[in-house]
Amino acid sequence: MRTKSLKWMAGISFAAMVIGVLAGCGITKQPGSTGSSASKAVSTTALSQKIKVVAAENFYGEVAQAVGGDRVAVTSILTNPGQDPHDYEPTADASKAVADAQVVVYTGIGYDDWMGKLLKADSSAQNKEVVVVGSDLLGKIAGDNPHVWYDPSTMSKLANQLANDLGKLDPANSQDYQQRAKAYVTTMTQLTAKVAEIKQSTPVSIDVSEPVFDYMGDALNLKVNNLKFAKAIEEGNDPTALDFASVQNDIKSKKIKLFVYNTQTDSPTVENIVKLAESSGIPIIKVTETEPSGKNYIQWMTEQLDQVGKVL
Repeated sequence: MRTKSLKWMAGISFAAMVIGVLAGCGITKQPGSTGSSASKAVSTTALSQKIKVVAAENFYGEVAQAVGGDRVAVTSILTNPGQDPHDYEPTADASKAVADAQVVVYTGIGYDDWMGKLLKADSSAQNKEVVVVGSDLLGKIAGDNPHVWYDPSTMSKLANQLANDLGKLDPANSQDYQQRAKAYVTTMTQLTAKVAEIKQSTPVSIDVSEPVFDYMGDALNLKVNNLKFAKAIEEGNDPTALDFASVQNDIKSKKIKLFVYNTQTDSPTVENIVKLAESSGIPIIKVTETEPSGKNYIQWMTEQLDQVGKVL
């Protein structure tokens, strides 16, 4: 999402699947968020002391709340679509939230490196359960596509990992965390079923404005033709004339089945391509990098998949 300028959706986006969240413009805490400073083991007897969980992005916080239920106090740092995870500068409140946390979840692999820096500066970091989603759960490294939440397997893997981590901190309730994770994974079957329904038997060529949807595209057997163009846009650079012309040719000659457009990107180059696609009769699939306001993760992904399903 590293572009020269970004047209972000206004407002706060965070809708928990199991328990609602109070959203704020920077840091969001679950209602009744209480607890002492971070420690490796906690007691949740009578729920007077909740396990503090900090998620860099709110869609991870949503999973943590679903798995932890009323035994966790979840803080999501990035809840406003106007905040670019690449360039976000942690506030004092964010730094304190991480310092106090017992569980920390972030993407890593070059996406939200500020979280890694906060942990490195935290003398108690070795006492925390830390989940770096990109590397720990999906085996990705810096330089790989960081938009790992678009991989339909990610959130289920995260739920299971969080159940294990919370169980280490609160052994007395480990079975409850496992059951909640299982319930969450079950809700994800509606998403994986839709992916299986839409998945193409042979590769279908597409172009994209940025590599935001690519992991989901892979799951659907969609082949991206314009990798260089998309990478340039993501990094805030102008595509080369050759790469721009290649996308134009894909559209005019109808070499692609659809064009995936990240609507949170404000780029004259992309806008020109979108207009060309529309005038040429190429379907536009509108996606966002961050969770829209008022929707949970499954609703968000399902609506985007429905667009693809109508085309394919």
